[in-house]
Amino acid sequence: MSHNRHNWIVVLLILALAMILRGWIIASDGIAFESDEAIVDLMARHITLGQPIPTFFYGQPYMGSLNAVLVAGGFRLLGESVETGRIVHAAISLLTLLSGYGLARAITGSARVAAMALLIMAIPTASALLYTLIPLGGWPDSVLYANLTLLLAWQLTVGRKREGWRWGALGLAAGVGWWTNPSIIIALAVAGLLGLRHFSARLWRSYGLAAVAFVLGSLPWWLYNLRHDWEALAYLFNGYGTPGGASFTAAERALGLVGLGLPALYGLREPAAAGFPLSFESLLILPLLLILLIDFLITLPRRVRQEPTARLRAEGWVWLVFGVFALIFLASSFFDTTGRYQMPLWTPASIGLALGIDRLRRSGPALSAIALGLLLAFQGGTLVRLTQSGDGLQFQLAEQLRIPARYDAPLIAFLADEGYTHGYASFWTAYRIAFRSHERAIFDSILPYMEQQAGADANRYPPYVEAVDGTERVVWITQNFPALDRAIEAALAEAGVRAQVREFGPYRVYYDFSRRVSPRDLALALPDG
Repeated sequence: MSHNRHNWIVVLLILALAMILRGWIIASDGIAFESDEAIVDLMARHITLGQPIPTFFYGQPYMGSLNAVLVAGGFRLLGESVETGRIVHAAISLLTLLSGYGLARAITGSARVAAMALLIMAIPTASALLYTLIPLGGWPDSVLYANLTLLLAWQLTVGRKREGWRWGALGLAAGVGWWTNPSIIIALAVAGLLGLRHFSARLWRSYGLAAVAFVLGSLPWWLYNLRHDWEALAYLFNGYGTPGGASFTAAERALGLVGLGLPALYGLREPAAAGFPLSFESLLILPLLLILLIDFLITLPRRVRQEPTARLRAEGWVWLVFGVFALIFLASSFFDTTGRYQMPLWTPASIGLALGIDRLRRSGPALSAIALGLLLAFQGGTLVRLTQSGDGLQFQLAEQLRIPARYDAPLIAFLADEGYTHGYASFWTAYRIAFRSHERAIFDSILPYMEQQAGADANRYPPYVEAVDGTERVVWITQNFPALDRAIEAALAEAGVRAQVREFGPYRVYYDFSRRVSPRDLALALPDG
């Protein structure tokens, strides 16, 4: 009992450290606020105002709206703000860390290794922090449901803990996870493989219970798709490609996975970095990661003969998860440069790192402690550098779309002073300003934000389009896009329309039009991207 008490004290201290770190980043506005996050916050606002809860996020029929429902609860308790949405997700991340610790403890059978894995997740890489701390679709809570699915599947199969409630909880976690974010398919596949390995016909009632719980947990997904001709499945299979509409080849996805996604997962590449620029910190930590991998490969034959089965089984499980992920990812239409699609690997990767660092103990506990300290210093130092950089931690790949928050308030104040409540803007301006202004300024997001996106309609919320269409006085707002500005000015001149122009940093506002005009009325001649 004394040993268990000591373990839980260690766990609680690590969790406290994790919450202090996340609280400091939230308080210091360490992550850039963008329209993807704003859409979740706007949905939460609409829910608090009594509007019906949508099944999926606005404009994308494949990620469940539970995330927005939770943020809405936070708005009711703490008030409506960007910070509240992030506080809600800090609470979710606490549950994610707890579930990750439980998974690591079950898989490895070692409290020491599980604590190290928890510490690695508590002070995470930039990519992991970004996609677990801010509302970006279903990514933050999808990791929680994946952890629970993997944990319960292990307990029910390898651990042979087959109480009825575990089967029900497995199905419910997997079902809610499937509705929330289809990335849980990785955990489902691993759970299925474990189930096949330990299959018993005598457990048919338990299998049935898990299946029923899965359907109940994912019921909103089924009801929506039955009414919309399986729209979510269609999007998952063929709805993703380049901005210009081209799809990625399997070779391109493999290159993206190995050269971009996995380095982002392990912190070697920043989420918004173009290509793979090796930073000074990366050059310091890369040798450690290579040493851990080489040590695993070289010592594996000896360890197969000498080490306990439990440790080898845990290492095999980590490789199984990575293998399943690679097969599914390469067979999909998805391509990742930011690291978000690698989030199903975050907890298994942390467990793998903890196992590798623990293997160094054979040369002395000091070597293991130094390796862990170096890894945490690298991850923590990178977080401090990126979140306190002035512009905050970014996920925008295009530098022209990285807009400092300090320009938002003057823009909103100008719109209020001039009496403008509606207008036209690009996606990355429209929803961000709509939420920051508490919807006192709403936009039809028909304007492009880069050449490759010209001609595409980025509207995610049709009521905004309808409201703008019915308003006489409108503004147009562009964002760091000189080619678009030239095209707008040429089109307005050709149509004989005069307008005033005002700039707020990267924002360029067209207002006081001599007659009402919409971007849909004009042919904006942009150069080919």
